[in-house]
Amino acid sequence: MTTNLNQHGFDGPVAWDTPGSRRALRLWTARHLARSVGWVALWWAAVYVTVLLPVAAVVPMVLVLVTIGIIALLALGRMAMGWRMWRILRVYPWRQQPGAVRITKGKDAVFVLPDPDSPEKTASLRASSGLFRTWRHEALKGYDEELWYAGDPRFACVVAKPGLSGLGYLAQPTAYNHRTSPRRKGLSPEARRRARAIGARVAD
Repeated sequence: MTTNLNQHGFDGPVAWDTPGSRRALRLWTARHLARSVGWVALWWAAVYVTVLLPVAAVVPMVLVLVTIGIIALLALGRMAMGWRMWRILRVYPWRQQPGAVRITKGKDAVFVLPDPDSPEKTASLRASSGLFRTWRHEALKGYDEELWYAGDPRFACVVAKPGLSGLGYLAQPTAYNHRTSPRRKGLSPEARRRARAIGARVAD
């Protein structure tokens, strides 16, 4: 199968049917599952050590347990993103965009992508710096290749480096957060249909 990654809009086969997409998502899932299991195992190991320590050493170990617990919960929470990534890959085609990854003064990675309904316009998705933000580190290393992405940057996207490595997930706050107002204007009927197909919030 050949895929024209330079198209705009929604034309072309969905990303899930593109060779390599399913393997890339399986690898992403396996890597994050292993990371989550590792943090949970470390937390239980820390609990075991805490039980064996003298009472005077328990207080500092409680701080260690809380820290490891928070990291473990964050890692487990990221596993839920795999479900959203799967839905996006089954709805949108892959696209290619050069020079899309930029870094703010706050060291966040910003992905500037064309609006599917109006390619002359752009929409930006932000990946905040912090734990598990692999794309932030890639961008800081001077990443200047084209970006592969599937999705609608007005809602959510799966991003990857060429060859479908470094898979990542990005979403607008308005796409899934019920405390924000959903997007209403500038959406074609097809854009609305696909956004709803991935579970994103769209105003009537």
